[in-house]
Amino acid sequence: MIKEEFDKEIGKFEEIMQKIAGDVASGVIFEKLPPSELLKKSEHYVDGLKDSAVKNEEFMVILKPEKAYTVTAVCKNFIQTLTTFKDILLQNSPDPLSNSHLAFEQLRKALTDGSDLLLLMRDIRDNPSPLMDAVITLKKASETKGPVISIQASEEAQPLIKCVLGHIDDFRSALIGLEKKVSEMKQIMRELQEESLKTLSDKTSVEPIKKEEEGQKRQLSLSNFKKE
Repeated sequence: MIKEEFDKEIGKFEEIMQKIAGDVASGVIFEKLPPSELLKKSEHYVDGLKDSAVKNEEFMVILKPEKAYTVTAVCKNFIQTLTTFKDILLQNSPDPLSNSHLAFEQLRKALTDGSDLLLLMRDIRDNPSPLMDAVITLKKASETKGPVISIQASEEAQPLIKCVLGHIDDFRSALIGLEKKVSEMKQIMRELQEESLKTLSDKTSVEPIKKEEEGQKRQLSLSNFKKE
């Protein structure tokens, strides 16, 4: 289920954040490292955070579509900060330690932005859109063949859910009727095709008889003409 997957992805994101923050606090990662060393010690963290942010963005937009603009903006800003961090370290510079300092500042910013993103993730996980929460519950009930009547949704979502279910039933009935009409039309087409082939076959067999009769009439006319 999406909520369980989202919760796992939040855990992964938080774990990476804690590890990189711990390495910074303990001095394993610091700004005076040469760019190549700083990148080596932090690249796996940065890539992991970027991948997790992309996945969590998808979950958040699904669970709370009304916050899609905010979610997209926060995730984009966070990913851009991480990308800038790596780009700075990969640049050639006459002063490598200056690059390390600039990159380290981006890493600090990413940790701050990541904390804000983590709060947003938790908020959406704990307070999803009532409608989407109801739809997910419906899907879960259908997969487990549980009774739909036991599903509880907020009062605001219930009328909309009933309307959606009603339209689904109408659509299903319309499809059944349409399939019946298509079947009837196919039967009519088969009958017309068979009748056309029969008519064509009869016409083909009659033509030689007509030609033979016409030939006999001509012979009779010629014989009458000779006797005179």
